[in-house]
Amino acid sequence: MSDSVLLLRRARERGGEASATSASGGVPGGGSAGGNPSPRRKRGRRRRFYPEHRVYRARCSFLDLSEEQVLRRYRLDKAAIAGLCRELGADLESLTGRSHALPVAVKVTSALTFLASGSFQTATRDTTGISQSAMSNCLAQFLEALQRRAARYIAFPPPGYAGATAGAFPGVLGLVGSMHVALRAPSENEPAYRNAGNYHSMNMQVVCDAAGTITNVVAKFPGSCPNAAVLENSALARLLEGARPDGAWLLGDRSYPLKPWLMTPIAAPRGPAEERYNALHHQALAVLRRTLALLKLRFRCLDKDLQRGPGRAGPYRPASQGHLG
Repeated sequence: MSDSVLLLRRARERGGEASATSASGGVPGGGSAGGNPSPRRKRGRRRRFYPEHRVYRARCSFLDLSEEQVLRRYRLDKAAIAGLCRELGADLESLTGRSHALPVAVKVTSALTFLASGSFQTATRDTTGISQSAMSNCLAQFLEALQRRAARYIAFPPPGYAGATAGAFPGVLGLVGSMHVALRAPSENEPAYRNAGNYHSMNMQVVCDAAGTITNVVAKFPGSCPNAAVLENSALARLLEGARPDGAWLLGDRSYPLKPWLMTPIAAPRGPAEERYNALHHQALAVLRRTLALLKLRFRCLDKDLQRGPGRAGPYRPASQGHLG
């Protein structure tokens, strides 16, 4: 007799034994306590049913769009998006082995759409075929991958940087300022995140050089924290208070106190010389104001309510390099 026939016969015999056991109340001896079936009957794991011909919605690739459409939708050109896909590919590639897993390019462009618009609805509409839950997962993976690589591109001061001329000020290591990133009201310590503008935010400190390149970011203090307190409690202040070359300093606005390494405007100028100093100082800080304005213009998520809590609104908390020169 063939093996297949033997297997079929054994399966039928086991099925008959199971039926007899069920008829006797779930006990092989012929009954159960109370004569009712046991409520804790062993059940098999339910398997999700997929139709034989499952239909997947078409996904839009950024390569199929014109350069103008890519810039308007993602705020980056095709070359920059392709570079992000190569850089983050190792972290964003799916490890599940599913045949319809999201490609790296879809995850990158989905996250960029949200960062550019600040809305999950806009992101899910523009990247067709992506649900809002999948969009949220893509954004989390994208931000975590960026955070792991941020120190390669944001470092204070940059290697080999000995200070530059910012307007009429030589030896400037950077221009320091802040911007408030709106977020959802937290459930804990809510008053601490309400800023002077009467909305909830994170007070994000930004330092850029004379060319507008961002060299330091501190995004971990609530909106009610003054700019001076953010700087005082950052690693940047401890670094500059230590080993600092002579004639090297930061430039900051009136919200910061005057320090040996921080030049601020004169509160009550007396005479033409001090007024000219304030005018040149204001002109030098124009680079920082323009950098912050471009950040908000390019990534609209920084200029509206993120609908995210404080723990996820500040993805990057960099440490300084630890030396100057």
